[in-house]
Amino acid sequence: MAPSSKYTLIALLVAFAIIAPSLLHQSAAVRDGGATKAPAPSSANGEVVLHPTATYEIPDLPLPAIIPCPPAFPKIPFIPCYNETPPAPPPRPMECGPKLVMLMPSCSGFLTNSSISAPGNNCCEAVNRFINVTDSDPNTYDLLCLCHIINGDVNQLLTAPVDHAHALSLLQTCLGIDPNTASGICNDDELREHIPAMDLPKPPTPAPGKKA
Repeated sequence: MAPSSKYTLIALLVAFAIIAPSLLHQSAAVRDGGATKAPAPSSANGEVVLHPTATYEIPDLPLPAIIPCPPAFPKIPFIPCYNETPPAPPPRPMECGPKLVMLMPSCSGFLTNSSISAPGNNCCEAVNRFINVTDSDPNTYDLLCLCHIINGDVNQLLTAPVDHAHALSLLQTCLGIDPNTASGICNDDELREHIPAMDLPKPPTPAPGKKA
């Protein structure tokens, strides 16, 4: 290769090495749909100085916030709103016995007497208290407490044992719960752990000579 051709090739390679990065940077900017961004300024010691990205919020109109902010959607521009705190769920009862006692005057006849064909209206109204709980109701009911009727724990509140078929029929007639579904829920090992006890455990008896 002639010396002049050799030097020409070297010059072309050097020029390509200088121009190629600039071309690649410009093509990337065009591909991203924007102009080439200027490099971040550097400090005297060579460190890159980063500037926070500017943000702009649309101010609301000077109106009172009378509507709640949509929980699952972006806020409506210009319209002031307030964050609505969902009400806390009512506390779950620690024991079911006191609530089930209130069922017995109107439901005990149907639960213990196989000759009675259906629960009365008063019984179903009492059963519905376990699902129609309002925030203003000081009494807290738990639907799972009705499992104590199916498994026979309410026998301690009655003068005769509960008829199991009538216990399932009670939930079907008053609440529309299929007997197989009710039996499956109350006998499920995982859900059984969440059924409140009939009565709270009694405190241990203090040993003789010790004060409680």
